[in-house]
Amino acid sequence: MEYLLTLVIFLPLLTAGIVALLRSESFAKVASVAVSGLVLLLSLVLFLKFDFSREGFQFVIKLSWIPPLGISYHLGVDGMAVSLILMTALLFFTVFVWSWRVEDRPVLYISLFLMLETACLGVFSALDFFLFYIFWEGMLIPMYFIIGFWGHERKVYAANKFFIYTFFGSLFLLLGFASIIVYGYFTTGAISFDYLEHLKMGYPLWLQSIAFLLFGIGFAVKIPMFPVHTWLPDAHVEAPTAGSVILAGVLLKMGTFGFVRYSLPLFPEASERYVPLIFTLSVIAVIYAAMMAIAQTHIKRLIAYSSISHMGIVTLGTFALDSDALNGAVYMMIAHGLSSAALFFAAGFIYDRIHSYNMDDLGGLARYLPNFAVAFMIAGLASIGLPGLAGFVAEFLVLLGTFREHPLWAVVAGTGMILGAAYFLYMYKRVMFEEETVPEVRIRKWKQLRDLEFHHLLPFVLILFAALLMGLYPAPFVRIMNHTAKFVLGG
Repeated sequence: MEYLLTLVIFLPLLTAGIVALLRSESFAKVASVAVSGLVLLLSLVLFLKFDFSREGFQFVIKLSWIPPLGISYHLGVDGMAVSLILMTALLFFTVFVWSWRVEDRPVLYISLFLMLETACLGVFSALDFFLFYIFWEGMLIPMYFIIGFWGHERKVYAANKFFIYTFFGSLFLLLGFASIIVYGYFTTGAISFDYLEHLKMGYPLWLQSIAFLLFGIGFAVKIPMFPVHTWLPDAHVEAPTAGSVILAGVLLKMGTFGFVRYSLPLFPEASERYVPLIFTLSVIAVIYAAMMAIAQTHIKRLIAYSSISHMGIVTLGTFALDSDALNGAVYMMIAHGLSSAALFFAAGFIYDRIHSYNMDDLGGLARYLPNFAVAFMIAGLASIGLPGLAGFVAEFLVLLGTFREHPLWAVVAGTGMILGAAYFLYMYKRVMFEEETVPEVRIRKWKQLRDLEFHHLLPFVLILFAALLMGLYPAPFVRIMNHTAKFVLGG
């Protein structure tokens, strides 16, 4: 079992190399679905074999890599990581199924997504700072080209903005790693990039305060938190459907994962000191982004702002320093990953059929696309936290845990749930109903539209089933995520 995690991470990268060498479109499509499906099954095995009653990391493998610098190939997962790995594997599988009919440079397209899958899985598994940073930077190049090659009208601008913002944040993250590694060298006389060894060092408050800010900027850009959020709407608007799904469903979670994995355990005193700042930025993101979403007429831009609002809930729960709130924050990472992926698939389906994301060009689609209308509605209800779906459990836990010590912040952040319902129902009404405002020429066109096909239906079914399962039976998921809360907060 110790090599299973390595297989899960690097199988997509190996497949990407084979696909690039063979350059066969049919092989690339079959291999991407088959391999991503196998990775999903292996990830499910990891999830089911994970023993949440045991403390510490599991499926650990540590091999010496660059001994003079104390760098090792060190992997392992806790409850949060194994949950995010399973979600990542699921979303990549749905992306490859959805992309079955891609015609524009499919070999390169599939190779880049397979490389991106390895980078994403590696980020959630690495227990060595050097290895983590390689995976962290490794996802930047594939996503840059995915947006730049297969995006829409302003794709180059959006790709460049995404790259510059992310690289800017990564430089601060690199300085943060350097600061604690240098301190460790002067303290112990040895260079070490090992995460578990640094957990035992107990940095002084002055170093914690500096390192927390350096790490925090790197993670905040990736989430993205207010005010470094402006790259996300542009990236989502211009990215292809599959790129938006992975960007919202997986890449945004790397920032919040970083806060939980690194900032809270390594800098506990500084984390407490920076709570007011994080809370302020989080609540601004929840309210401001939700209000911006209400003002949009572009479907993908609206969903992008909703992601910023939801990630504000995640950072609020993370820094409430309460086990229930932290469980809710991790739960929200998964719940939002599923619901946002389904919403971007829905937006992509509309664009494939009608070639527009603008609500002014839509309306009355529910009559002619009934299956899609149902899938779109369930995805939106999952996003706004309807009871019975995963988002409700996540938001309830976050607000419950936050309310214990910070009732005012919880009440203010809770208004984001009301605004969330407002902007989704507004979008759904304009896109799926309001048939009386649609010109007759469009009605004739709508009558010719094809409803969901199998390569559309399967991703919706898998994602919405997962959201429903987590909403109706949250106990095992909360227990496995509580494994991380105990590690981070103690108890």
